[in-house]
Amino acid sequence: MRKVIYLLWLDTSQERWSRTLHHDLVPALQQVVGVGSVQLNIADGDVAPAAALRMQSSASLFDAMCCVWLDDALAADSLDELIQRISVQFSRYHVDEVERLANTKHRAETGVRTPGFSQVALLRCPQRLEYQAWLSYWQNTHTAIALETQSTFRYVQNIVSDVNGKDAAAYHAIVEECFPSLAMTDPAVFYDAVGDSSKQENNMQKMINSCVNFIDFDEIDVVPTSEYCY
Repeated sequence: MRKVIYLLWLDTSQERWSRTLHHDLVPALQQVVGVGSVQLNIADGDVAPAAALRMQSSASLFDAMCCVWLDDALAADSLDELIQRISVQFSRYHVDEVERLANTKHRAETGVRTPGFSQVALLRCPQRLEYQAWLSYWQNTHTAIALETQSTFRYVQNIVSDVNGKDAAAYHAIVEECFPSLAMTDPAVFYDAVGDSSKQENNMQKMINSCVNFIDFDEIDVVPTSEYCY
């Protein structure tokens, strides 16, 4: 299966477009021949407490992300019309998915919100780095540090292979990291160090020191979202 990620910008009320995504878009996508699983990530009211975790370098952040797994990536062209009906703007990213940590602890029924929240980070390779060196550091060095220092219960690396749409941001990778709900507001939970301030400080510093090696913070976008798997 090939994975395609849509970033969506919407112009209706949050309640309305959330309902449209669940009750109109997902069933329509599931009717398309070749479509397997569908996943929605929505920047909705359930993640409002995580507002401080948002980071923005682009003109505007997306309202929702839709992941679709296809038998043939070429079939993505037939999905664009469905996406366009419910969005004012969208970008389509073809990605190579690497699931570094599967969610085995906080599973939810089909279409039910995954417990906690999913932090979606949109990455660009800094101009100061050669692409393969950037990719190698992220995958071979940073991954272990991220999993060691945070309370992540799902970690997915999506390496962009192609982009279609009006998104001039042209990200090189899209990261999905699921955290417990309390991590939205409690750094001790986020850094997997409840009751241990020294561990919290050490984990935070390790994470920051690693991030600066492959991320320019004025070039990253981070959006806390609610995850729904179909």
